[in-house]
Amino acid sequence: MDDPAVDITDFYAFPSPERPGKLVLVMNVFPMATPQAYFSDVVAYRFRLRPLTRSGGNITHGTPEYTIDVTFNDLPAGNSLGIGNIATSDGRSASFVVGDPLEKDGMRVFAGLVSDPFFMDVEATIRTDMSGKLAFGKQGTNTVQFRDVLTIVVEVPITSTVESFGGSSLVGAIAETIVPRRAKPFRMERLGRPEIKNVLLGNTTRNPMGVELRDLYNKEDAFSLSREYRPLYESRIDETLAFFDGLDGEIAWPPAADGRHPMLDLLMADYLILDLAHPFAPGNFLEIERAVLGNRPHASAGGRWLDDDILDEMLTLYVNGGRGERLGDGVDGPTHPATPVFPYVRKANKRTDLPVPAFVEN
Repeated sequence: MDDPAVDITDFYAFPSPERPGKLVLVMNVFPMATPQAYFSDVVAYRFRLRPLTRSGGNITHGTPEYTIDVTFNDLPAGNSLGIGNIATSDGRSASFVVGDPLEKDGMRVFAGLVSDPFFMDVEATIRTDMSGKLAFGKQGTNTVQFRDVLTIVVEVPITSTVESFGGSSLVGAIAETIVPRRAKPFRMERLGRPEIKNVLLGNTTRNPMGVELRDLYNKEDAFSLSREYRPLYESRIDETLAFFDGLDGEIAWPPAADGRHPMLDLLMADYLILDLAHPFAPGNFLEIERAVLGNRPHASAGGRWLDDDILDEMLTLYVNGGRGERLGDGVDGPTHPATPVFPYVRKANKRTDLPVPAFVEN
């Protein structure tokens, strides 16, 4: 609330639909941004990837790490053109002008104001959580219709990432905003899978009751949760998953032998899962996770494309395990569909007539 420039609204990761052999990472920040919104010159916008190993119904991450840091210079007085800098852990670096795409050494980068690609009926999701009943209609309202965000889009060669991971093509990816420090960076926020914090962790009436966990969760390393706070996150997410499972009056996810929800460990590993050996294809958000849960081979690159209907996918998985009707919020696409060419996001709407949603003000 105090510094929206470090507020990550969304994170996407997918093989390039335009150039096979490239990986695209997208971090969006600054909700309800305007042309007067600027990136922070204090934080680093960081992408992190680690290799994953799949064994039956489990996925574990390794310790090697590939990082991409994007920073921005302070704006000189009277100058509205921002300068950004990008540096990767395999030695690529460049400076660029905000609003202008740049290509160098097989890497592409773009940062600027764009139309928010997120789409979801947030108010209906809140009503469902509060009432204990599915409150979605056949026609929903996109809460972020015609709104804008600041985006950072980075495209890098897949080969360098896979090589740094010893040939592993299965990777976990997250986005972070951090304050760099020599000893240990201070993490402001992180994002892996969408809506883990707001949907699964946000309701403070669930165990542990009355405790706001999201600020703690933001500061945690997604690849190394603290022993002190992990049980609190697990308790809240476990209870929320049980809540969603009961919304249709049937139990799709009987508790495991230890009494925990069968999806708990998978979702606690909060990063997007991609298999870089597979080509780009839309609509495969959570495909790898569903395959892991079913102990079967996955068939796609997974990850998350800009137009993937994440709320419908999550709701159907959480409520009926994907074994019943497809559930959804009645919002099936963003304000403007993504484009298959770099930078994939769409031009900003720059609307000045959009009020803050009533449920946000309340």
